[in-house]
Amino acid sequence: MKSKPVDILLVDDREDGLITLDAVLGGQGYNLVKALSGREALGLLNLYNFAVILLDVQMPGLDGFETAALIREQPNYQHVPILFITAINKDEYYIQRGYEAGAVDYIFKPFDPIILRAKVAVFVDLFLKTKQIQEQAEVIGKIRAREQLHELTRLEVENLRRYSNLADAIPHIVWKTSKDGTLTYCNQGWKTYTGSDFGKNGLTHWHDAFDPKDLHRLLKISLDSIETGESFSFESRIVRYDGELRWHFIKSVPDKDENGEVVGWIGTCTDIHDRKVAETRLVDAREQAEAASRAKTHFLANMSHEIRTPLNAILGFSELLLNPGMTANEKITSVSTIQRNGQQLLRIIDEVLDISKIEAGRLEIERTSVDLRDLFSELHSSLSLKALEKNLVLSMASKGPFPALIETDPVRLRQIIFNLVGNAIKFTQTGSVEVEVQWLGPAHSKLRIVVKDTGIGIEAHHAEKLFNPFVQADSSTTRRFGGTGLGLALSKKLAQALGGDVRLEESTLGSGSTFAIEIAPVVPEGTAFIHGFQQGLRRASGPSREMASLDGVRILLVEDAVDNQTLLTRFLQMAGASVELANNGQEAVQKAQAQAYDVVLMDIQMPVMDGYEATNHLRKNKYQVPIIALTAHALKEEREKSLRAGCNDHLTKPVERRALLESVSFYASQFKEMHLSESSGAAR
Repeated sequence: MKSKPVDILLVDDREDGLITLDAVLGGQGYNLVKALSGREALGLLNLYNFAVILLDVQMPGLDGFETAALIREQPNYQHVPILFITAINKDEYYIQRGYEAGAVDYIFKPFDPIILRAKVAVFVDLFLKTKQIQEQAEVIGKIRAREQLHELTRLEVENLRRYSNLADAIPHIVWKTSKDGTLTYCNQGWKTYTGSDFGKNGLTHWHDAFDPKDLHRLLKISLDSIETGESFSFESRIVRYDGELRWHFIKSVPDKDENGEVVGWIGTCTDIHDRKVAETRLVDAREQAEAASRAKTHFLANMSHEIRTPLNAILGFSELLLNPGMTANEKITSVSTIQRNGQQLLRIIDEVLDISKIEAGRLEIERTSVDLRDLFSELHSSLSLKALEKNLVLSMASKGPFPALIETDPVRLRQIIFNLVGNAIKFTQTGSVEVEVQWLGPAHSKLRIVVKDTGIGIEAHHAEKLFNPFVQADSSTTRRFGGTGLGLALSKKLAQALGGDVRLEESTLGSGSTFAIEIAPVVPEGTAFIHGFQQGLRRASGPSREMASLDGVRILLVEDAVDNQTLLTRFLQMAGASVELANNGQEAVQKAQAQAYDVVLMDIQMPVMDGYEATNHLRKNKYQVPIIALTAHALKEEREKSLRAGCNDHLTKPVERRALLESVSFYASQFKEMHLSESSGAAR
């Protein structure tokens, strides 16, 4: 008697999808029943005994996940294999959702017909064998009880073997427990992953593979599920055979008999470590972005405060100068205040630029010869007045001999030392500030400078963040003493760039602090070592330099800002120069080619034509007059860019009057000498 074909349900809302499945599975002896929607498929369940259900995911009305869940609610279809066929991407979210809905496998479009036929054949074979077992069970029921028990046992063993083979083929850890939660089975995936043979020690030692932090919660959840009879899921770390802890998604469902009674638990462990790592990185990235945003807000708030403070004094005292009733002394005081706050504002800008260059990895260190006697003489003469104003004693001493000459970056070294000693004076109300110099060599070859004060000191919990930008001990420190909080952070980074560091060695609240500066300079061969520090203190003598005279010098000042035009013109005219103005680069080119000048002062950022373009144009036309770039761009790259464009020199705004006059005088003299030389040569 010919057996009845096995019923297979094909569900897809697209006709072409059903036609494709029919073409792949047709001719295999199956009865292919088709449905164009989830609801139509549910209506067919009681009309057929389906061995396998192939279910599309994306359908109108009821989608594949919802349909699968409703199918699983049917008593006869709680264990019928459901294979999802979908074009959705292989995101673990969809795969997990499918398994939760009751799927046993995923087949992604476009699929391999051979693989599809093979998978369906496995489940059909399992269906037929199950059906065969049922039929044989009915026959066996008619024979003696002992034979019935024997045959049932044999069939159960066979069924378990097939189940085991199928479980071993799945790329997940599959396990089973008895009703009370005792582990009774693990597939080959467990042994492959953990390297532990379940048959030998898995029954008693399986928990050793779990992270102790997760095991306690896992046991609690599983015991709760045993009481309620409900499935559960959990994420836990499991130790791999090589010792690596990897995250797994654990899913457990109750194994029920035909009466709906829980007889055990079946579960899987799916490796989700890579996904968890990616999620952690996303969380870290978000936290870093939020921290950066907070730091930016803090930075802007501090900058606003520190810039507005000197600006307030500058604008306020400028307004007072407009009062015609001010005395000469009051005017001098106002101008001094404006200058002092202007210098403070410039110092803030320079510090911010230095920090930004360091953070961007663009800080360039120059190594030239530095006479430590001159450096400490300048330090003493510059800061002793500030110390005397507060009745402090500023002392300097040496601990052993140190080299008179070293090779390092003099600007950065001076910046570090002046920052630390200036801070010590600022935060000390009574007592002294001591500076001690020591040469650590030959093993270390480092210059060590210790700055010790009797100031306010620093609390231990504030010391940890002392070298962060814009950080002072607390807000009251800022209110009482002022400052940006950039000094120590900048000094530390500069010292590190010079091969050393800046450290807080000791501090007692209310008693003072001790900071140590170390750098790694080069000591030139034959350098003398000074054995007494007082040998090193030298004071400059002689009359102060006078302002350079510009009598008879003709200058073309190219500047678009009216206030700068007025200020620079006054500087130059007071020195005796004749000044003509140009408002942009184009006007400068026209005037330079039409009239004779001794020097051109060229602003860089201007409308119509900028300073670079104007200088380039003039040099291409054989223009020989010295051109000095005059710009607010203070970075070294900007200076190099100006020189490449054809400028002879580069002065940074705000311009010091003396530097401006000396530069103009130097280049005007050079230009006149060159012309005299050319004229005498032509006469001969």
